[in-house]
Amino acid sequence: MPSPDRRPAPSRRSPWLGEVEDWLWDRPSFRMIPDLKLPEAPYGEPQPAPSGALRVGFAGFPSDFSVALLLALLGTGVELVGIATSLGANPAIAGENALSQIAEHFRVPLLRLARVNDYDSLVELRRLRPQLMLVASFDQILRPRALAIPRRGWVNVHPSLLPRYRGPEPVYWAIVEGERESGISFQRVARGIDAGPLLLQRHAPIEDDDDNGILTRRLTRLGADAMPEAMELVAANAAGVEMDMATGSYFTSVGHRRIDRVESSLLADRMVRAGNPNMLAATECGGSLCYVIRARRLPPSDPRPGPRLHFPDGDLLLEQTVDRCGCHHALPVGSCPHDEADPG
Repeated sequence: MPSPDRRPAPSRRSPWLGEVEDWLWDRPSFRMIPDLKLPEAPYGEPQPAPSGALRVGFAGFPSDFSVALLLALLGTGVELVGIATSLGANPAIAGENALSQIAEHFRVPLLRLARVNDYDSLVELRRLRPQLMLVASFDQILRPRALAIPRRGWVNVHPSLLPRYRGPEPVYWAIVEGERESGISFQRVARGIDAGPLLLQRHAPIEDDDDNGILTRRLTRLGADAMPEAMELVAANAAGVEMDMATGSYFTSVGHRRIDRVESSLLADRMVRAGNPNMLAATECGGSLCYVIRARRLPPSDPRPGPRLHFPDGDLLLEQTVDRCGCHHALPVGSCPHDEADPG
């Protein structure tokens, strides 16, 4: 396994793209929030793909996770024919963002699709003439007509050890469930959620102090390192290995879950780490709601000052809280649609 401190080598398809990759991998934590905008406008010309290169379209969001994997894809020498994203997840998707900047640089279409399976969306996808579509975080289910467009199919990059933790929030649930290991999976897309045959998998540890952003970065790097091998498998028409779905699990999306309603400081601490930075955990702070970025488990006798929650297995010291939700709504405390409903 590569050293966990080593970042993927920039593809250097263009000087601008190399700077973007350096800037992105300098971050210690990766977000899934789809509002990423690159720090400098595109300049220069990207190197053309080699003659006969695989024609690949990309589907994802303007998030750290998606963009890092798109850049890794470009580093393999494929011909990028277009980028698809999903309207509605964030207002940033309708304007200038990281995906629109990269599409501009390569002079390829950016398809902002409200419903990927509608007739007009299918026409736009066919116009790209992709041999392959690579997916890295896309919130729409593909139906047979969409799946049939690229001759070599669709390949999904999923941050878990499939078939475990299928669904939209695998990193969150792996931390909450106390897993000691996670990974990245490349799979062929088929009917069903995260249910297609596996092309390859890479494993990584989950450390005791990992939060969602730190673990997401680690798993994204695994995916970036594995991208050349994944493209070789696609070029070789590898069918992949069918998964034993009976050994798998599926978890739903989450909101700002209340840690003052759970049974232990252990679970509350996991929920804080799992929610940072994408969907922060919530609790009452001085009689009003707040969102928790960082917390620490302590015995009740520990004299350190600060707000804390009490549980049968010890206390949770709230080391850093904020009054805005931090998710893609970025709303003041108590007004985010993702806030957990009050009981009763």
